[in-house]
Amino acid sequence: MESLYNELRIEIFKFVDTPISLALTNKKWYAISQDPQSRADWLIFKYGHAHALFHAVRLGNSFLTSEVLHSLLSKNAIISRYFIQRLLMHFGPYDEKLIELKIEHNVNQVDFDRIRAFQKKLSSPWASNLPLPIFTKLITAGYNILNDENLVIKGNDMELFHFLSAGPLVINQAPQKLFQNLADIKDLIINKKFVPFPPRPKPAHEDTVEYIQLMQSRAHEEYPPKDGYENSRQLNVIARAILIYPDLVTLWKEIGYYEICSDVNDLVMQGALLILFPPTPPADWERPDTKIVVKRLKQLINLGFKLTASVMEEALHLFEHKLNEIGDVLLESFQIIHKKKSKSAIASLCLIQAIKPERSHRKTDLLEFLNDRIDQPEKAMKNALECYKVGFRYNTFSIKKIKIRSLSVHSNLYYWILKKFGPNSEATQKCFEDIMESRIWIDLKSQEILEREIPDHLTRCAFNAICSIYLEFCNERIPFKANYLQYLTLVNNEEIIRPLFEISLPNLFGLELKCNSYKIDYEYNRPEIDNNENNKRKYTDMNEQPEHPDRSGWIRLLEDLQTLVNNNTDITETFRNNFEKFLERITSSQNQEINEEVCPKRLKQ
Repeated sequence: MESLYNELRIEIFKFVDTPISLALTNKKWYAISQDPQSRADWLIFKYGHAHALFHAVRLGNSFLTSEVLHSLLSKNAIISRYFIQRLLMHFGPYDEKLIELKIEHNVNQVDFDRIRAFQKKLSSPWASNLPLPIFTKLITAGYNILNDENLVIKGNDMELFHFLSAGPLVINQAPQKLFQNLADIKDLIINKKFVPFPPRPKPAHEDTVEYIQLMQSRAHEEYPPKDGYENSRQLNVIARAILIYPDLVTLWKEIGYYEICSDVNDLVMQGALLILFPPTPPADWERPDTKIVVKRLKQLINLGFKLTASVMEEALHLFEHKLNEIGDVLLESFQIIHKKKSKSAIASLCLIQAIKPERSHRKTDLLEFLNDRIDQPEKAMKNALECYKVGFRYNTFSIKKIKIRSLSVHSNLYYWILKKFGPNSEATQKCFEDIMESRIWIDLKSQEILEREIPDHLTRCAFNAICSIYLEFCNERIPFKANYLQYLTLVNNEEIIRPLFEISLPNLFGLELKCNSYKIDYEYNRPEIDNNENNKRKYTDMNEQPEHPDRSGWIRLLEDLQTLVNNNTDITETFRNNFEKFLERITSSQNQEINEEVCPKRLKQ
């Protein structure tokens, strides 16, 4: 019976994303996590036969033992000539003493900075700290499995594939050259087991200095990358070859590389559309109709590629400047392929991808295009915002402890939503909650170190975006809700508090506004928004709100807040002063309607 339990545990173990979390639960799971067969099964199940060895090496010598390697090879994990070549490129540590001496004796400041930067990137490149016995066993296995005593290990099969597939030639001239080299390409795949390394996972977008530095370093990284992953330039070589000769997919699947379609899915599908709609069309080019687009996409889908929401949105984004010409052709083609979905549903799926944080929305053509083709645009936008958790994320205690709280999506999107749907829209309110929490987080960090304007890690650009969009929303008289108050009592910055007491609450209680708008001193650049009369009419009904919908809630809150202000030391002095000034205004108001609703005696106590 115990043997059966162990088999079940091994089977369950395969499905765990991070085995360490399961291994720490008890001794039995720990024993399973140490079992070579379990580790090999987990690698193959998670990464496939083609990439199992790459990830085994990446996970390091604490994971890849001689027994695990033996188990992987016995389960037919693919070992290619390219894998051996890359292993030899990366194996072994760098001579840090030599690097230090070069830095010490180098008089060229440019070289000094370059070498120092290089030294910082030396932390365990892929395969560099592989134990010698494992390295030797991998090399030996490569020779044995590939059955080639004259194995060309001082080469680079990715570069070889690039030339064989006519990579240096323009796409119109490439097919002829590729077909001339087809026998060599087949030999490279079938006999040398050529498989590109897996694509690098995309890091989650952050408005941090570290994220910007990471993306800049990747944009200018040397080949092959130190982390071992294949970069997009090399994967584009693979995708381009597939578009010229789709049967390459079948060849790769024959050797067990079933992940080929998922590895280059987006590149292949986008590449197909770029060939159909070239950026610089030749003189004899004719615009493809829906039938031609659908036929080409279905050919690729039959091979195993997928027309995902990401692919569809990326295609529309790619042709954003041509949406008036080809946008509807693309959308109709997508709808024909996804028969069960309406155009509105497809546009809604694309909208989720279109508002991802890394999009700057300097142009809003795509947003306008999708918005005009969605049946219920505000509802679709609310759903899209929920996918990125736009709104309040933290309570008044946890917000003080988090490392960074920036905007969930780009401030230009919030600006577009504000202008498109108006300040009373539920989608706009969600955006304002997200903006407010980010702005308050900045203030809390500045209270910790008074001389620090921008919190650590946050970029100057993100700081300006948060501060400016907050004031832009306030200038549009966005209503402050009663639940905002618990956050605002923590604030020390007049710029954050004043809009509540000088615009929002006076507007709610019918008092004269002492300030109509605030000057914005932060650098920012907003897109032009097309707010024509049709748009205004479209959202008029949606933005109509009951008169003073939140007044009664605010009255109760203000009544209770007076006692809290006098007794709670966590409330900032800035908030107290602004609250007392407003309290004096409202209790001395000559507005009969307010006097009937507000209990002056209680407020004045």
